[in-house]
Amino acid sequence: MNKFCLWIRTASGPQLGFGHLRRTMVLARFLNDCCLPLFLIDPTDRWSREQLADQGMAFVYEPIHSVWSRLPEPRAILIDTRQTEGLAGFINEAKKRHLTVVSIHDLGLNPLPSDIVIDGSIAPDLSSFPGRPTTFYSGTAYMILDPVYRLLSQQDKHIGDRIRTVFINLGGGNAGIYFKKILDGLKLWNREIEVMAVSGFSHWGQEDFSRKNWDPLHIKWISDHIGPHCFRADLAITAGGIAAYEALCAGTPLMALSFDRYQKTAIRALADQDACIDLGAGGDLNVTEFPGILTGFESNQVHRRSFSLKGRAIVDGGGLERVAHILREAIGARSDISLLEGVG
Repeated sequence: MNKFCLWIRTASGPQLGFGHLRRTMVLARFLNDCCLPLFLIDPTDRWSREQLADQGMAFVYEPIHSVWSRLPEPRAILIDTRQTEGLAGFINEAKKRHLTVVSIHDLGLNPLPSDIVIDGSIAPDLSSFPGRPTTFYSGTAYMILDPVYRLLSQQDKHIGDRIRTVFINLGGGNAGIYFKKILDGLKLWNREIEVMAVSGFSHWGQEDFSRKNWDPLHIKWISDHIGPHCFRADLAITAGGIAAYEALCAGTPLMALSFDRYQKTAIRALADQDACIDLGAGGDLNVTEFPGILTGFESNQVHRRSFSLKGRAIVDGGGLERVAHILREAIGARSDISLLEGVG
């Protein structure tokens, strides 16, 4: 089978987050049977470069305006980034060459004049997108998660009478101040709890946290294969990004806190559907009140079971396959592009 090139433009970092990179890496692996994914990374984006190199994925590390003369033409282009500088001209050039441009967004943010727009968030707003006609795919049916979550969503989820294990995933950036508030609140709850904490991609003092006495908490930092840990937990505490959707798909009762107004919008929408407890802004979390919230949630096993079922109804884990199908069709739209050779 001939494989054609798919260009992928993304970005990551402590300020941007790592969800855009994570999504596109998952898609690249899933589409590897039918195309050759090639990431276009800005020279200033060392975070994406390091992650892609670590995973053995093909990328070029240069300004986006130079790729047209440097690289063989792709079959289609995928864009998933909050950094939109230079993308208008890039997309315009792609359209001159009759290439299909697909862009992935959250909450309708950073609109682009793409041919196909995908927004897998709980509250997509597509009203501001330019360049009609554009094909839209929106809603959590198109939320892209690692394929392990699809498998986990199909397993029976036990909801016990007590909260004994807590999974914390606050994203890949500098989340130290938020971790401290949550761990202080759990310690004040004074229960013997196993805490599985996702360390993220940035170094912000995880080692210092590990050395501190958190008794009666038992804290374990995890950096990979996090899906099964999330599924096993009695409670997930996340920020309002991809980690929240992963917990919903796993069926783990969720409490979520927001880092910015965009995450606040997503968490509020989930809370309105009675799928999570909205803890408010992470910086405003009241440590002394948190134990009472935990006690109230633990005491209502029926409510926690309802959260589990509603979360899985909202996010079924099939978004990866649905978006991959859209991209396969985009890649199949032309047949006159040269194979990618000698690039990486």
